[in-house]
Amino acid sequence: MSKKSKIIKDLLYLDTAKAVSLYSQLDEGIITQSQTSEEDSAGLTSNLGVDIKVFQAKIGSNIGGKENQTITRIPHHNLLNQLQNSIDKSESFIDLDLIDQDELTIEELHDKLANKIFVKATGWVNIEDYDRLKKIAERFNAISMFIQECSVEGTDIKEQYGQLKKEIKKQRKIISQYKDRNAKTKDTARLNKLEEDLITLLDENIEGGKIPQYLVDGIQLFIDTFLPNRINFRFYPYDQIPQFEILSNLKRENFVETDIENIIFSFGSRPNLKMTIFGMITSLPSENQDLFDPLSDKEDATEESIAFENAFRGVFRGFEGFEQFVRYSSYPRITTTPLAIYREIEI
Repeated sequence: MSKKSKIIKDLLYLDTAKAVSLYSQLDEGIITQSQTSEEDSAGLTSNLGVDIKVFQAKIGSNIGGKENQTITRIPHHNLLNQLQNSIDKSESFIDLDLIDQDELTIEELHDKLANKIFVKATGWVNIEDYDRLKKIAERFNAISMFIQECSVEGTDIKEQYGQLKKEIKKQRKIISQYKDRNAKTKDTARLNKLEEDLITLLDENIEGGKIPQYLVDGIQLFIDTFLPNRINFRFYPYDQIPQFEILSNLKRENFVETDIENIIFSFGSRPNLKMTIFGMITSLPSENQDLFDPLSDKEDATEESIAFENAFRGVFRGFEGFEQFVRYSSYPRITTTPLAIYREIEI
C-alpha cells in the first residue's frame, strides 16, 4: 500500500498580524493556546483548539503506574493552512494554478480576476530590494576601483601606479601635520589632483565600470524619497503569458528569515525554483481606466478659501505622477498585499 503524501510549506514570508485578523473574523476569534492531557495507562486524551506547534512538558507524578502529561500547542504557521482552508470555496477566492494557460489571453485572465479578493499563484519570482540597490550604488565606484587596483599587477602601468600611490600617501601625511589652514588647503588641492590622476590612469588602462556621482546621488535621493524600505516580489505565474505579473511589496519584519540577505544568497535575486504567493488583490487596473477625480468639479472655483485649498490639493496631484513611477500599478499587472510566500513540499 502506497503511503499517502502530505504537503508542507517552506515559508519565506508570513504576515501574521493580517492573517490573524482575517481568520479571527471567520472563526469567531482565534485560539492562542491549547492543551492536550494524556494518561498513559488509560489512554485518555482530550484535545482543544488547533494542532499547530507543539511544546511538551510532563507534570505530576507516577501514581499507581499512571503518569500524566500536558502538551501545550501554540498557533503558528498552521494558522495559514486554517485561513486558506476557510476561504478555499469562497466566491472571493481564485487559484491561478488551476487555470489552464493554453490559449489564455490577458483579457480573459482579467475577467476571471474581476470581483476576486483572495488569490493564490505559483510561478517564477524576481526579488527587488531597493535598500540593497541603494547600498550597492553607494559603494559601486569604490568596489570598481578596488577591482581595477587588483588588476594592476603584471601590467605596463604597475610602476607608474606604484609611484602615484606613494605620492598620495606622502601627501596625506603632510596634510595631517598642517595647522595653517591656507597651507593645508593648497596641499589638499594637490592631493585631489594626484587622486584624479590615479583614477585616470586606471580608467585608461584597465577596464572598469564606474557610474557618475550625480547618478549615484540621484538613485539614493529617489529611493529615500519614494522607495524607503521597499522590497518588491514580482510573480510570473504563466510561462506563456510573461507580461502578466503579480506585484507585491513585502515588509521586512514579516520574513521568516529576518535577514533578507540570507534569502538572496539561498535563492538569488531571480530564483530558479518556483514559489507560491497567497494574498489579497489590491489593484486590478484595466487597459483604459479613468480614475475618479475629486477636483474635477472644483477647478473653476473662485471663492478665495476654496481656491487656496484646491491649490494645495493640486500639489498632491502633481506628485501623483512621481508616485505612479514607483508604484508600478499598470495594466496588465495586478498588485497584491501578500499574506504568505512559500514553497510547497510534498513528503
